[in-house]
Amino acid sequence: MPACPLCASVKTVKNGRIHNGKQRFKCHDCGRQFIEQPTK
Repeated sequence: MPACPLCASVKTVKNGRIHNGKQRFKCHDCGRQFIEQPTK
């Protein structure tokens, strides 16, 4: 699993997909939702 970009925690889980099919993740420590390699 990728590390959280906000708190650098590795306690992340898969959390669905965004509109174009990229995998979304959620951090257990801070609650942030993110994708692994955003284009913007």
